[in-house]
Amino acid sequence: MTRRITGLAVVLIFLGVVTMAGPTFGFATIAADRGVNVATADDSSAYLGLEDQSTSASIDSPGEQTVVYTVTDNVRSGSATVDASIVGITDDSNAPITSTALSVNVQPGSDAETFDVVLACEDGASIDGSYRVLLQFVASSDASSVDATRETTALVPVDCTAEPVVVSVDEDGDVTSGGDVTVDNNVNVGGDIESGGSVTITNNANVGGNIAAQGDITIWNNAVSGDLIAGGNIDIRNNAEIDGDVMACGTVTVRNNAVVTGTISENQTDLPGVQC
Repeated sequence: MTRRITGLAVVLIFLGVVTMAGPTFGFATIAADRGVNVATADDSSAYLGLEDQSTSASIDSPGEQTVVYTVTDNVRSGSATVDASIVGITDDSNAPITSTALSVNVQPGSDAETFDVVLACEDGASIDGSYRVLLQFVASSDASSVDATRETTALVPVDCTAEPVVVSVDEDGDVTSGGDVTVDNNVNVGGDIESGGSVTITNNANVGGNIAAQGDITIWNNAVSGDLIAGGNIDIRNNAEIDGDVMACGTVTVRNNAVVTGTISENQTDLPGVQC
């Protein structure tokens, strides 16, 4: 039996005429052949059976993945295609976070007509907490199609933070990490620094390119030849020299005798390379 599985996709089907919505989820049904409606259910009793697995789901490190839903093709046509995509992510305070922090894909399940919907850390993401994930499912076969949205009933513990990187010897090229980056005293980095966490440039260390950090940026008495871009705050300390622009989603502090030759922009909502 051949099953076609597609992974991450944002698929909207506009062929349906019946739409229902609730406080945390909605679903649409689409007429099958000979006018028979197919439906969705949070069990195995409909065309597209959706079973929430979030109570046992968790991601403990960036390389791990976890099953959050099991999808069952109850028509058993042998031609089913199941797609899943992330609509939104909220933390334990119900505050939204960037939906690009996690990825989702569909894999073969343990039984012949089941599919596992698997959550994983996106490359470069740096989140750590418990989250609910709103997913859209689209299933189709030769005879019918159905789409549905569901939010995980449980908060899923997720730790996408990478191990911190310490640059202790001169680096001619770029430094890229999903976690925090620290450049030690008297060390030079010739290229750019990109971090999914925070960046600290210590005494007498120099950076020849730009610095982009999802978290905070702290610059001691040293020189940076490019721009500073932070998803958090930027602290430019005594005697530091920044030859480019300084941009932060949070605040920018420029201390005694520090020099910024470019433009300073703080409290921004949209910056390149970071999520505000």
